[in-house]
Amino acid sequence: MEHKRSREDNFLLLFLVVLCLYHIIARFGLAVDLQWHTDVGRDKLFTPPHIMILGGIIPTSIMLSSYILWYSFISKKDDKVGFYIGPIIAPTSLWMMVCGLITLVIGGLYDDFWHTSYGVDTMIITPPHIWTFAGGMLVEVATIALALQMKERLKENTPKWLNLVILGTLWALVYHFHLAFANFLDPRASTLEIINLEIILHFIFAGATLIIFLPLADRWLGKNGSISLAGLLFASQLLFLVLVPFLVTSFMTTEHFFRPGSPHTTWAANCLPWLLFPVLILTRKFSVLENPNRLIAMVIFVDVVWLPTFMDYIPQEVGIFNTLISVIFSVVILRIFYSFSLGFGSAVERLSLERLFTIKKSKKKVSKSPVLALFIAILLVPIASGHAIHFTEEGEGFDAPKRYLIDVNETYVWVEFMIWPPKALIDTEVVILPASNETANIEDAWIEVVYPTEKDEVRMRTDLASSNNISIWDGQVVFPFSGNQTIQIWLEVDGQSSFTEIPVDVEGPPLLPVWLAWAIAISWPVAMVLIWKNISHKII
Repeated sequence: MEHKRSREDNFLLLFLVVLCLYHIIARFGLAVDLQWHTDVGRDKLFTPPHIMILGGIIPTSIMLSSYILWYSFISKKDDKVGFYIGPIIAPTSLWMMVCGLITLVIGGLYDDFWHTSYGVDTMIITPPHIWTFAGGMLVEVATIALALQMKERLKENTPKWLNLVILGTLWALVYHFHLAFANFLDPRASTLEIINLEIILHFIFAGATLIIFLPLADRWLGKNGSISLAGLLFASQLLFLVLVPFLVTSFMTTEHFFRPGSPHTTWAANCLPWLLFPVLILTRKFSVLENPNRLIAMVIFVDVVWLPTFMDYIPQEVGIFNTLISVIFSVVILRIFYSFSLGFGSAVERLSLERLFTIKKSKKKVSKSPVLALFIAILLVPIASGHAIHFTEEGEGFDAPKRYLIDVNETYVWVEFMIWPPKALIDTEVVILPASNETANIEDAWIEVVYPTEKDEVRMRTDLASSNNISIWDGQVVFPFSGNQTIQIWLEVDGQSSFTEIPVDVEGPPLLPVWLAWAIAISWPVAMVLIWKNISHKII
C-alpha cells in the first residue's frame, strides 16, 4: 500500500536536505580552513572558514530539538518509534544526531582548553579534534540512517532526490575521514617505526575508509553507487583546486599576508585518491568490491601516497624496502579490518528501522556516570580562549600566540611560539620565517635555551629543520623547568653565525597531562561506537 506523505514526512525530508547541505558546506569550510592555516596562519575563532564549519549547527539543532519535542509531547501517533530517555522519545537516528552534536560542542570546549594548555595546533589530529571529527561523523552516519528510514517508510512515494542526500552525505563522510587522515601525509606523522622499520600509515587508514564506504555506496544507491561516489569525489577534487585558493584570497584582509612558500599544496584536493574514479571505471567488470583481496589491492594502489603531490614524497623518504614492507603490513591489517567492518552497514540499517524498544539500565553504571560526567566537565572548562589573539599588540599576530620580529645581524625574521608562555616539560613548537614574506639567504637556524647554574650556564641546543628549500625552519623546544630563562635565536648567513636573545618566563606544567588528554580524546569516540553498536543489536 502506497504511503501518503504527511506533514511529519515533509518536515523530515526538509530536515534531510538541510542536514546534507550542512555536511557539504562544513566540509568545504574545513578544506578552506586547512589551507588558510597553511598559507596564511592561525586566526581567531569566528573566521569565514570557521563560520562555514559551524554555521550549520544552529539550524540543525533548532530543527532537531523542535521535532523531538513535538514528537514526544504533541504528536498523537499511536505507533511511535525509537526509545525513551526520561519522558522524551525520538527515533534512534535522531538520538544519534543528538550525541554527535553534543560531542561537537564538548569538543569545541576541549579545543579551547587544549589551546590554552598547549598552544596552537600544528597537526590535524589532536585530542580535541578527535572529538570534533567524531561528532561530525556521527551526525553524518545518523543522517544516512534517517534517510534509509524515510526510504523504507515512504517506499514507492520516496522522492528520487533522496538518493542524492545519501550520496552527498557519503561524500562528506569519506572526505571527512580522508582529511583527518591527511595527518599521516605530514612528514612528522607519516610513518610509524617498528623494530627499525618505517611503516607508512596512510595506506591503512585511508584504505580502511574506502573498504567500508565503497561497498555501502552500491548497497544503498544501487549497482553504480560506488562509481557515483568516486565520480563526486573526483569532481570535488577539481573544484577544490580552483575554489579553495580563491576563497582563501577572498577572505584575506589588509592585516593578512601569505607565509613563505605560499600558495602551498591544496591539501583538500590532494588528500583524496585521484586514481579511484578511473580505476573503478576500468575494473567494474571484475567485481572488485565483492572480493576482499581485490578491494584491498585497489585501495592501496589508488592511495595518494604514490603521487608526489606534497612537500615530501613519502616512498622516496622511507626507501624502497620500507615502502614494500609497509604495503605487506597494510595488506595484513586491512584484511583483518575487512572482517570486522562487514557488520557496519547492517548496524546502520538496523538503526534506521522504525521500532519501539527500551534500553535496560544498570544501576552500577548509572551511579557512576554523574561522577564521571562532572569530572570530565571540570577538566574541559576553558580557563581562557586559546584562539583570541590581540592583533594590536606589538609582536603578536595571526600565526601564533606569540610572534617576535627580531634582527639577527641585520637579518630580520619572525620567531613564532605555538604556545606562549611556554610550559615546562611540554614540547613547544617554534617556527622561524623571514620577515615581510621575503626569502632571506639563511643557510641554517637553531635555538639555544640558556639558564644559569651555581657553577656555570647550561645550554640546550635545538636544531631546526627546513623542507624542500622553503624558508621556514621549525622544531620542538623543551623547557626542563619553569622560571626565567633565555632563548638565543641563531642564524647562519653567508657562513657567519649570529644570535639574538629573547627572555622567557616559563610556566609550570599544564593541569592536564598529555597522556590523559589523549586518553579522554580517544575514550569518548570509542564509547560512542560501542554504545551505538550495542543499541543496533537491540533493534529487531
